[in-house]
Amino acid sequence: MKYDKILEKISAAKMSRTELQDLRSNALSKFKAGDDEAMEVISAIDVATPNDTYILFMGFCPDADINNRLDIEWKEQGVCHFDYYESEIQVERFSRICVGDLVVLKKREQFGKTMKLYGHGRVIEVAFDPGEHRFLKMKWSDQSDIIEVPLMACNSTVDIKSMEAVEGEMPNEFFIWLGSK
Repeated sequence: MKYDKILEKISAAKMSRTELQDLRSNALSKFKAGDDEAMEVISAIDVATPNDTYILFMGFCPDADINNRLDIEWKEQGVCHFDYYESEIQVERFSRICVGDLVVLKKREQFGKTMKLYGHGRVIEVAFDPGEHRFLKMKWSDQSDIIEVPLMACNSTVDIKSMEAVEGEMPNEFFIWLGSK
């Protein structure tokens, strides 16, 4: 196959998320132009782990109302969705999440001060529904404790942080909650 070298590079987990996104965009263009083999590249990227990982602090209550919570359904189905397509900035942020990234479910508690965390999981695959809307297939943690921590995430539903930023700002309690200490 003509894309063997690219597929090897993807599977070696040595590409950044930006490189993977650019490569996916190019492969999608080639596929749409009739190159059926480009679909193998797209499929490989959708399960690829980049060499730079992020933490996504993800809101799960439409209209900030806990009565509208989606986390229970997401955990049962092993998914994470972002369906507020009117916010192009947040859709773009959500599109940067890759396999291996950590998703932490958050709800603002004390405005501008704290947030409560309701669960976490790892992205195991990027998928698309029949309408071509991106969603994440997840391996959610069984842990069910809710903790309150300083607000690190901004006021948006989709807030991405680098691991370095989180390690520099979150209290030790957060890492114990994650099970990483």
